[in-house]
Amino acid sequence: MTAGLTHRVVDAAAEEGVRNSQPQGIGRVNVLEDLVCWNNLGRNVVFADRRLRPRAVFGTTMFPHEDEPSQYDLDVHAILEMPEMGLVLVLNHFGVLRGFTRTDILRRDRFGKVEPASLWSFVDDVERTVAVTGRLVGSVPRREGASGLLVSVPLENLPNGGAIPTRHCAAAFGEVTAIGVVPADGDPLIAVGGNATVALFPLLGDVVGRPRWEAEVGFRVASLAWQDDALWAAGPECAATINDYEWEALQGGGFSVLRPNDGEIVTSGPLPADIAWGTGGVGAAPLGRRLVVAGRTGCLHLIDPLDRGKHRSTQPLATTSLGIAHLAVDGPRVLCGFNRGGYRLDSYTQSSATPNR
Repeated sequence: MTAGLTHRVVDAAAEEGVRNSQPQGIGRVNVLEDLVCWNNLGRNVVFADRRLRPRAVFGTTMFPHEDEPSQYDLDVHAILEMPEMGLVLVLNHFGVLRGFTRTDILRRDRFGKVEPASLWSFVDDVERTVAVTGRLVGSVPRREGASGLLVSVPLENLPNGGAIPTRHCAAAFGEVTAIGVVPADGDPLIAVGGNATVALFPLLGDVVGRPRWEAEVGFRVASLAWQDDALWAAGPECAATINDYEWEALQGGGFSVLRPNDGEIVTSGPLPADIAWGTGGVGAAPLGRRLVVAGRTGCLHLIDPLDRGKHRSTQPLATTSLGIAHLAVDGPRVLCGFNRGGYRLDSYTQSSATPNR
């Protein structure tokens, strides 16, 4: 069945920025409160408004005369919001954290260059990071087994240009492959995914406490999202550690929708074999009351968690693999790019006539 989504190609604004031998592709796509941001790998970071009109671009490097370092400098691992400081944070492979002033981005009448107002040093090669209560919570680097969490001190207390002190927590959980934030009235709650496990930890200052619960799922968790008062988890089949460049070996997998109070699985199911999983990628997200997942050749699958017979798909964009998907949902719209799909961002909009269930 067709998915009932209207498709258009977004101007990824990749002309401005660094030139190096990085294969062309999209590194991250993030929807913030009033901005949509994405990373053209090795090239730049684009800040657009919610109509997907680019407002500002960061496209310079600390390594203008070095090919590989300049690629890693603009290989973005997270784009985060820090409303307490009025900043949009961009974290790269090296652990360099650049802070861009929101007002500097939004006040522009025309698309132009922007430079960071703040610069810090976090831990390098952190694949999963969230910002909560003015802190960063990230996964331990994969070279160290990605076991547990890194929790930073509040950034507002740090001098510009300094290193960000962190504490290593929850090492007993094992490898962390996904992190999410669950709304709470009391202590902030951090959802953590690993190889077949999801857990919910309270954040107590600059440490995490004992998990409220742990739930077993039948897949390697790659994405965690909060939607309709439930925690949505999805990921590929469980496997031993796979090299960052062996993404084609990540297959199928499944999804689960969990209750936040006790971790009980409300519903779960398998996913198609062709999902574009990979280290740092986001191949799945809730869209209304359905789950949208991206296939290797650029098609999107819409899955109803309560009736998997209503599985719908869009047409593929290519005949061969586009690599790792970087997908984000903004209301009725899905944005998706691929790390080997060129500097191309695709937008799919769900019409009001398309049911959520």
